[in-house]
Amino acid sequence: MIFLSIDQSKRSTGYALWDQRRRPVIGHFQLGSEYTSDGATFCKLHERLYELRSIAKFDAIYYEQPINPAQLQGHTTIDTILLAGGLAAHIQSFGTAMGCRIVKSVNVQHWRPDFIGKIQHNDETAKVRRARKAGDKRASARDTLKQLTMERCRQLGFTPRNDDEADAIAILTYAVLLNGITPPWLAEETLRPIMEGAAA
Repeated sequence: MIFLSIDQSKRSTGYALWDQRRRPVIGHFQLGSEYTSDGATFCKLHERLYELRSIAKFDAIYYEQPINPAQLQGHTTIDTILLAGGLAAHIQSFGTAMGCRIVKSVNVQHWRPDFIGKIQHNDETAKVRRARKAGDKRASARDTLKQLTMERCRQLGFTPRNDDEADAIAILTYAVLLNGITPPWLAEETLRPIMEGAAA
């Protein structure tokens, strides 16, 4: 099976493509700016996915599940929510049109704890809960968790250029484990015990 993982966003979409014969191909691309229409953004995503398929004919796509609107905080607008849903729908459509065996979204609350470690993840989110309870409405673990994901990637021998690439590596690792495969970057790891198995 050839895997493609995607951490999709308009500003910077990270990806990791692995055909099990060599190290994953890692990268990121921009789908548009604040002036790019949603339709043009979706077209750009289609172009980029098609380019990746020319590198390796992936038959499994795993991508980050858009956040539930009920869980949103801060200044997220309805336009942002609609764009996120559209990107996810376009990935589903592309994967189906290309005959992929698996096209599946994965929740960040599942893949990130498995990748960086559940204890570390829970400690960081607990700090934020305490800060919010104390009155800091802007407290967020987002940046810290993304930095921990970057550090974990480096531990495993990857050199992501940004957190979107790091998230794609993490999603790929989670997806591969879900399919009962231990990837070589975990099998060969010596600096840290192999992480806990991914939850379904």
